[in-house]
Amino acid sequence: PFLAAVPAVLAFLLVFLDDGITWHLINHPSHGLTHGVSYNYDTIIVGVMIAVNSILGLPWLVAATVRSLNHLHALGDKTPCGKFLGVQETRLTNLIVHSLVLLSIFFLSIIKLIPVPVLYGVFLYMGLASLGTNQLWGRVKMLLMQPMLYPDVPYTKYIERRKMHMYTIIQVVLFTILYAVKSIKSIAIAFPLIIGAFIPIRLYALPKIFTKDELILLDNEDEDIQKLVRTFKISDDDQINDADISGQTDELCSKDESALKSLDEAFEYP
Repeated sequence: PFLAAVPAVLAFLLVFLDDGITWHLINHPSHGLTHGVSYNYDTIIVGVMIAVNSILGLPWLVAATVRSLNHLHALGDKTPCGKFLGVQETRLTNLIVHSLVLLSIFFLSIIKLIPVPVLYGVFLYMGLASLGTNQLWGRVKMLLMQPMLYPDVPYTKYIERRKMHMYTIIQVVLFTILYAVKSIKSIAIAFPLIIGAFIPIRLYALPKIFTKDELILLDNEDEDIQKLVRTFKISDDDQINDADISGQTDELCSKDESALKSLDEAFEYP
């Protein structure tokens, strides 16, 4: 039992991180969900169900990240640019989806006839359909895009292009490492450890390369980004006002100098 505790801890980390990441992606403020969150309640339910399923030899209950995001996009009202205006929050669609999953048990002989490449194509489409609002994917495309075509977003306006691309490349390298560990079966059990190792990289390594403001613009919540952008706009307005005042002062000084010069010329002795 003591030896079994080691892989059990790794499995716990994997389930906890998978569920936590999915919950936070779904409940992101940009989606405009009105129903409250219940992270602790969901964790208790998942833990109890995993314990029961383990005793009965049944599969574990884990979050389906891609399917959940596609479900959210299907219920969302969005602008042509992909920004969420609202989401039709209902339990009916979840009930129907899982009822169909239950019914599929009685049609396994028919489902086995579906070619595996077709299933992979469906999963690929589901993954690509959820990439539209993914910031990392957008910045990856910017690596091959002319700067004049960049979208008008805070991290393209207030961050140097070099620093933005550097952050994107770091993320791509870390994602590649994560995917490689997941794909190699002999070390796949270390997958949650790799995810956990990314936390100190973000907390301690990246702040040595990027400033606090750059990190806020690149990966913080929308509220923090908006607050920072407002401070930038205020400082820009102050600089403009200072420049206007300085220009007006210089103009007045030049007018005073010319007026004094005219007076000197008028009172010159012949």
